[in-house]
Amino acid sequence: MVLIDHPRQQEVPPDGTPAAAQSRGRHAARAQSAAQRAPRFRHRHRWPVLAAVAALGVLVVPPPSPHHLHGDVAEAADASQNAAPLSAAATISFLSSGAPTGAVVLPTAPAQTGNAAPIAPTVISGLAANGIPNVALNAYRVASARMTNSSPDCGIDWSLLAGIGRIESNHGRFGGAVLNSDGTSTPAIKGPPLNGGQFAFIRDTDGGAFDGDSSVDRAVGPMQFIPSTWRAYGADGNGDGKADPFNINDAALAAAHYLCVAGGNLRTDAGQRRAVMAYNHSDSYVNEVLALAHAYASGIALADIPLVGNTTAPVPPLGAFGTARYADGPANPAPPMGAHDMTPANGPTVGAAAGGAQPAAASSAPAGDSSGDTPPATTSSNGTGTAPTGQPPASGPAPSNPAPNTSSAPAPAAPAAPAAPLPVPVPVPAPAPAPLPLPVPVPSAPAPVPAPTELVPGVTCTLLGPLGQKLIADLPVCPS
Repeated sequence: MVLIDHPRQQEVPPDGTPAAAQSRGRHAARAQSAAQRAPRFRHRHRWPVLAAVAALGVLVVPPPSPHHLHGDVAEAADASQNAAPLSAAATISFLSSGAPTGAVVLPTAPAQTGNAAPIAPTVISGLAANGIPNVALNAYRVASARMTNSSPDCGIDWSLLAGIGRIESNHGRFGGAVLNSDGTSTPAIKGPPLNGGQFAFIRDTDGGAFDGDSSVDRAVGPMQFIPSTWRAYGADGNGDGKADPFNINDAALAAAHYLCVAGGNLRTDAGQRRAVMAYNHSDSYVNEVLALAHAYASGIALADIPLVGNTTAPVPPLGAFGTARYADGPANPAPPMGAHDMTPANGPTVGAAAGGAQPAAASSAPAGDSSGDTPPATTSSNGTGTAPTGQPPASGPAPSNPAPNTSSAPAPAAPAAPAAPLPVPVPVPAPAPAPLPLPVPVPSAPAPVPAPTELVPGVTCTLLGPLGQKLIADLPVCPS
């Protein structure tokens, strides 16, 4: 047994060598001597050293942040930084995990029923009536051109991004927000909490870093990405070194990348429908976006509008600003907020006609067979892709209208002269009301005439001396 405070001293023979060392040689004696000296330092100072290490650990280890105080939600997302991407069904299953009992959750896969109820042209023209802000239009065009340069097989058109931007946030103007020249909106646009009540439950995946909500997720920015999908597709569209979902330049490029991955060939109606259905699992959403896109493509001329931005830089790969773990999830599973927002145009705007009128959509709903890759008939005006289709033209050329052969037909009788119209009665003017008599002016009372002052020589007037001078200089001369 080792004694810490008072180690027992061994008996030492007269020659100075311990008895044990005498029996085991000089190496044993040296080891024994070291063993005698070590316990006094090692054991006596053990507890102060352990206490110092523990205190240092408290200083080095940071306190738990709100990101870590909400269970394994945000930790699971962070731990998946380098994990393999999940399938669409697995992604939705993960996003729905932890939903309260009775909460609305996303279906495992979008239930597409085909070309559902068409969107009335008046609805589309009404949504497009306030045009597109110049900043948003430029962001859509730069994103589509840059995506086409990086993925020529995609062929996305700017008008498809504009259709999504309109019904998601009214091009960054939802709720009266102002789209600034740098691409941000004031105030920032955030969707409702996806807590499973009115909208499908989406668990928190960012610890509130993007949406400010550490309990559940919200869609954010002008293109309304939920945080998990933004972390997969987030991009720097304006070259400032950041991927900001609240900046329409970054969000438009991310949306273009998402649509190309989800839809494939966006020069076809089927590809467009696949892409938009992945963005938001709703048939009415798909029809509204495609009808709006066609209205924009056919109603806004781009020939005289300059394009400002980098259209040749490569699009960053999935997960460049986060993780590609949830790349197959929806961009925004909630109903679009901007579909009913009619915030008027503010700032430089393209496509807003006088009086609120806007070129109506050529079709009430996109046409084409969603089950096949039928190429649309409409071509974009900027040449970067193909705009969503409108209603197909009638088959065959329009019938001609030849002049009738009048040589064999009798000349028609001259029409009878119309009866003379009845005279229009002249209205009797109503008598003019008699003018009110003018008030008689009352003469003002004359100013009172002051009573004459009594002249008293030497008091109120002065007499003249023998030489004609005043006897009192300050008084007037008394009358004679």
